[in-house]
Amino acid sequence: MVSWFTIAAVAAATAPWLLAVAIVYLRRRPATPQSGPPTLDLGPEPPAIANLLVHDFRVTRDAVPATLLDLAARRLVEIEERKPGSYVCRLEESSEGPLTAYERRVMDLLRSRASGDVVPTQALTTGPSAESSRWWKDFKREVAADAQRRGLCRDIIDGRTFLRLTIAAVAPAAVLGLLAGSKAGFVYWIAAAFLLSVVKSLHTQRETPEGLAAASRWLGVRAKLHEDAVFPTLPPVAVTLWERHLAYGAAFDLAPAAVRAIPMGAESDHRAWSSYGGQWHAVRIRYPHLLPPGWGLHPLVALLRAVLALVGAVVVLWVFAPAAFDVAPDAGAVELLITLIFVAVPAAVAAAAGLVILRALADLGSTRDVTGQVLRLRTFDDDDDKRHYAAVDEGTSSTIRAWRIKPELYSSLQQYEIVTGTLTRQLRYVRSIRPAASQSQSDVAPAEVAATPRP
Repeated sequence: MVSWFTIAAVAAATAPWLLAVAIVYLRRRPATPQSGPPTLDLGPEPPAIANLLVHDFRVTRDAVPATLLDLAARRLVEIEERKPGSYVCRLEESSEGPLTAYERRVMDLLRSRASGDVVPTQALTTGPSAESSRWWKDFKREVAADAQRRGLCRDIIDGRTFLRLTIAAVAPAAVLGLLAGSKAGFVYWIAAAFLLSVVKSLHTQRETPEGLAAASRWLGVRAKLHEDAVFPTLPPVAVTLWERHLAYGAAFDLAPAAVRAIPMGAESDHRAWSSYGGQWHAVRIRYPHLLPPGWGLHPLVALLRAVLALVGAVVVLWVFAPAAFDVAPDAGAVELLITLIFVAVPAAVAAAAGLVILRALADLGSTRDVTGQVLRLRTFDDDDDKRHYAAVDEGTSSTIRAWRIKPELYSSLQQYEIVTGTLTRQLRYVRSIRPAASQSQSDVAPAEVAATPRP
């Protein structure tokens, strides 16, 4: 057990280090720029960098749809309204100059989702939660790097300062090492370095004189745009009229209607957009586990489990069913409820087991090939049961049940590729899965957006 003397000594050694970290962080926090005179004159910085400058030198989520709107204003992308509130992006060929890294990232996202150079804005998600988080961090890093290249900001805790503070943490770590062992001291030093990384991530950028001047100018543009009461209601197609001003309005939180139509965040597990089958359509996804019984199991495994469940249910019924018929009419509610449970539950289990047995027997020699697009790859953990799913859209239904597949098959798949799976007809056990003859969206007939989503 650590003594009070050790705790006091380590705390005394740690206090100066924590004070140094706090002083560095607080003294280097960015200064607040003063708003310049209202103007509609745009500067040379892209909307994503303007977003950083007017938001205390942080990049906010609105920088992503603002970048897409800016690409549309520059005629690299065309935004069309197919029905009220439903928009699509169409990729355009252009000879404009090179894109920044974050603009290229947005364009790559559009190309990866497009079918026939068209993609609904609702389909512009940045992947599952973990993948979306990485995408967003890379986007922010690229915006900050471009702003630094332009001389508009710098790191709050640069590499040299980070190294010095990390070395300074050796002192309290050494005190703990001498009093509680070298292992404890090393763990303390690693924890201190981690804490320093967290502090650094809280606010990564601070101003430069040039950055303050640019921020002041952009705050003037924001003030002028804010004067227009119609601006918050403008849809994304208004970019044809407002051009780059709409993109900057989105970057300044002044165009909520346009931003809502271009979510570009993490994708939903249960809703997706698919172009497979020649028409963009909304799809609901389910990941069967307990219902329907036996879903995704090997027919022999399902058959064995169902037989055991049927035998158990029959035994319970054999024991408790006679007693159920002997219950007096004036029996208490609790007694009646217990009797019902011991009869109704095993009866339901027996019926479900019988159905699984029939389906498993039918699947023993029956398979068919199914071709579709992988919309989602998901893994779920329930205690010791790890389940892998591939949600494959065959283009025939607005609701799909994801295939439960083996880990070795799951690891070979990628979202949005076209695959052919060999499945049993009833339980949908996946015997094999492989890339289809048409392996990419470009090989499939270009999709058009439906006039209305499927119900």
